[in-house]
Amino acid sequence: MMQYRNFGKTGLKVSVLGFGTMRLPTTSGKPDEHIDEKEAIRMIRHGIDAGINYVDTAKPYHGGRSEKVVGKALKNGYREKVAIATKLPTWAIDSRKAADKIFDEQRADLGTDKIDVYMLHTLQRSFHSVVQKHKLIDWITKKKEMGQVGHIGFSFHDDFAYFKELVDSFDNCEFCQLQYNYVGETVQAGTQGLEYAAEKGLGIIVMEPLLGGVLAKPPGKMGKLFASPEGKNFNPVDLALRWLWNKPEISVVLSGMTAFEHVVHNLDIAGRSGTLTDKEAAFIGKLRETYDKSQPIKCTKCRYCMPCPSGVDIPLNFEAYNNHAAADKGSDLFKVLYGMMAGDIRADQCTSCGTCETNCPQKLPIAKLLETVHAGLT
Repeated sequence: MMQYRNFGKTGLKVSVLGFGTMRLPTTSGKPDEHIDEKEAIRMIRHGIDAGINYVDTAKPYHGGRSEKVVGKALKNGYREKVAIATKLPTWAIDSRKAADKIFDEQRADLGTDKIDVYMLHTLQRSFHSVVQKHKLIDWITKKKEMGQVGHIGFSFHDDFAYFKELVDSFDNCEFCQLQYNYVGETVQAGTQGLEYAAEKGLGIIVMEPLLGGVLAKPPGKMGKLFASPEGKNFNPVDLALRWLWNKPEISVVLSGMTAFEHVVHNLDIAGRSGTLTDKEAAFIGKLRETYDKSQPIKCTKCRYCMPCPSGVDIPLNFEAYNNHAAADKGSDLFKVLYGMMAGDIRADQCTSCGTCETNCPQKLPIAKLLETVHAGLT
């Protein structure tokens, strides 16, 4: 049975599992291609029927198609069963008028006059001047005062120092959305941010609980730990999600589910989210240590760096390199796979234009890393 938690001091009770719509099924299987609408709607509605009452989307997801599909999924009585969460694409705002236009488009696409949970998207230092120039905190506050938004907050991709600054300066902020998982306690806002937000009474939404799928199918030595006598009875997704739900500060954990079986599996885990055993906690400690040693590039595959002006598939190249690093010594499998990649998407096509580095939430030195990828896989 689904469990529910307080969403900060908002008065909302939200399901511990939220439906993230950044990675819906597509007709081609590629992340940015057209959504398989029929299957996506079936998945979302099944999740809601089983108790999910929090659905998260955003303007840029699936090339602008995600909000429209969510709007279709919430017809026929489903709208009344959920809190809709979406975001203002901060980086795309050049005026208050532009923000109003996007906001109205979002309401139309979602089929609702009022957005329950609305946030400034991807707040980080590089967008601070935009927020200040157009007074977007005042703008979002007025949307709430007008009754067009239920609750206001922000999603975050930067370090703890900037997170604290934001929380302290965002009057009337009710929640925050953070990247967090058991290998990311010191990444971005991290555990410090989680605890600071809780002290302030904010609702806390967690994204990337499985690190873009890496923790669902752990590579190399992490995978071997699950195959060992100690780990053979553990499930990777189960451990990753329950590690988060073991923290009472967290209100809702978003899962970007791509297949119907993901929904079924995650619902099962959510129904029995509870305290981790000492054995489970110790095993997660070993997984964390192994990950830190085996994954040289800390990419979450969020794809905010895409599209690349030169056509490089940046996350795919990083995934290939990380998999190679995590594989057994002497394995040339990922070198072979890299060699089979289409030439125009490989790392060596990078021109160091810097566009991706401006957009990367992890602040990765992408151009240098792509040089490393190409050198390591050829």
